[in-house]
Amino acid sequence: MRRWAVLVTPVANRVYAGDAPRLLAAELALVLGAGGAPADVAVEHVAGLPYVVLTSPGDLDDRSRRAVAAASTAHALFERRTLPDGAEALVPVPLPAVNLYDDDLLTIPKYPGKTNEHVTRLLLDLAVAALEDGPAGAAGGAPAARRRLRLLDPLAGRGTTLHLALMAGMDATGVEVDAGEVDAHRAFLVRWLRTKRLKHSVDAGRLTVAGTRLGDRLRVQVSPSREAARAGDVQVLEVLRADTAAVGPVLAAGSFDLLVTDAPYGVQHGSARPGGRGGRAGGPSGGAGRDGAGRDGATGRDRGPHDLLERALPVWVPLLRRGGVLAMSWNTHVLPRPELVALLERHGLEVLAAGEDGALAHRVDQAVHRDLVLARRPGRTPGAAAG
Repeated sequence: MRRWAVLVTPVANRVYAGDAPRLLAAELALVLGAGGAPADVAVEHVAGLPYVVLTSPGDLDDRSRRAVAAASTAHALFERRTLPDGAEALVPVPLPAVNLYDDDLLTIPKYPGKTNEHVTRLLLDLAVAALEDGPAGAAGGAPAARRRLRLLDPLAGRGTTLHLALMAGMDATGVEVDAGEVDAHRAFLVRWLRTKRLKHSVDAGRLTVAGTRLGDRLRVQVSPSREAARAGDVQVLEVLRADTAAVGPVLAAGSFDLLVTDAPYGVQHGSARPGGRGGRAGGPSGGAGRDGAGRDGATGRDRGPHDLLERALPVWVPLLRRGGVLAMSWNTHVLPRPELVALLERHGLEVLAAGEDGALAHRVDQAVHRDLVLARRPGRTPGAAAG
């Protein structure tokens, strides 16, 4: 048996740092297993540092190395070898590059309520691995011979998930009701693209359906390199400033492979609800009740996930292709897992076993205990291929 050790990336968030090794182990067990390379995975401290250790019958194949390279908090891979004197050596193992763009696309933006980018990576990695028609094994860089994946984040905020999708070689569409969030996202993204001297175009306009204005549309086209641009390899990032429960007529049914989002903890995300009133104030970390107690009185926006999901899932689910995957993080303090599972199943999704053992749950702060859920739209779209 060959033995491997994955060094865990240092994480600035002290609370998340304590759970990162355990979450990485759960992630690699699920992703490597989905890719057909089951491995014995555990957490072990070597010389005082946390590692996720693996064993395999032989060398790690390219798919497995890509899985490690794209994992949420994997910093480096080593092979564990025993020297003639009995001492153990960690031999560095090269990993493939999986990001098409620099990771400061994720790390530069800092603002209250931003989802931890490590959690976003974890969600996306698990979502790609769960695609029924051939998991990619990791969320990084689709092979050119395969169709590019399309991702939807219906609660996009300032675009962390959309940016990660771009880095992974996908096209991405986001929906965000807050004009201030959309404006801040656009300002940062355009400035970043110019700073990186990437070939791109930006188009903005009104979002209308049958003469009725729903909001605004931002469309960015970008290529990761000059060579890609010359070859016509162009990715699309689109943001709709609109009510997430009203975008059904705008987006084509069955047009997305993945729906990846962070359900609302407070007022940051939501969809406008006509006539909404009452509700107590809450911060971005959540704590609002799910049965209307967390609705913002000024905007009528749902603050808890239950009411929002009840209204939005009938719109979201048809946008997923057959065999497509929903991956979502949420606050279990305001919506227990059994209730969320029942809600997803009632709207026609098949909830997957990943995470039902609590392996993906972790504490954020006193008000938020975050967990992850994966669900698939049953069936198979003819001709679909994972990227």
